[in-house]
Amino acid sequence: MDTRQLRYFVAVCEFKNLSHAADHCNTAASALSHHVASLETELETKLFIRKPRGMEPTAAGLTLLAHAQHILSAFETAAAEIKNGQAEVSGNIAIGMPFSVIKVIGGALMRKVVKEYPRVRLLIREGLSGVTYDALRAGEVEAALIFNPPTDSQTQRLPLLEEELFCIGHRDIVGDTERPIRLEDMADLPVALLQSGSLSRALVDRPAELARLEANARIQLASIAGTLGALNEGLACTLAPKVLVSDGLSGGDLVARPVTDPRPVRTLQLVSALDARPTVLREKMADLVIELVSESVRNGAWEGARLIQN
Repeated sequence: MDTRQLRYFVAVCEFKNLSHAADHCNTAASALSHHVASLETELETKLFIRKPRGMEPTAAGLTLLAHAQHILSAFETAAAEIKNGQAEVSGNIAIGMPFSVIKVIGGALMRKVVKEYPRVRLLIREGLSGVTYDALRAGEVEAALIFNPPTDSQTQRLPLLEEELFCIGHRDIVGDTERPIRLEDMADLPVALLQSGSLSRALVDRPAELARLEANARIQLASIAGTLGALNEGLACTLAPKVLVSDGLSGGDLVARPVTDPRPVRTLQLVSALDARPTVLREKMADLVIELVSESVRNGAWEGARLIQN
């Protein structure tokens, strides 16, 4: 027994005629007759009395009719509620992400939410990946975009892209060239590094090179603004993605040199709590974030990034 059979059965009860019921259901009378016979076989009882001018439901048929109408009504109500719920997405949601991600998709994300989800209140919480990860674990944000999140058993994550890190700085520090530079040679330059943890996980296979780079770092920061200030003042170079300093690169103030041996790459992942109850709002925002990240890579706005196929 399925909902199609029940709909056919109800139509025959209402029209008391196979041909008229078949026209109503947009199917053949033979198909309706087959389904009615299948129901009678399954329920081991006659549901209709066949008469020359039509079909009359038996007592068992009338009992099934009452149940069938209730079942079909419940299905229609459930479908309507889900459709209306999809159309009327509402509520508050907080999403954490680093400055570089906000720079690429933040504006488009806010614009889309304002235009397409007027009953949603969005909070974008900026923070380094390590800080954002802690905020997610503490329940301060429902979802987060995090570079190289630490492994745990309490969160679920979806890898979105891989992003290459470059040696970036003024020409008088990194040289007037865009040729690759080895990581060990970068350690001989004045360097400013972010204390975020994602860099160490990007270079997890080469801890010695990372240790030397960190040991020689002239400035250590826990601030994107501070890092940008050090670059713009010509105090140091840094290891960063191109999107972080796209304006300085396009204006010629800064130079980005690929780093080799090893090539530092970090992975951006969409992370949420594993035990979080699914909601339409969270699913819609996740889909929107994934769409914007993918679009920004494909149209070249996220330079130095490669989408991960899921």
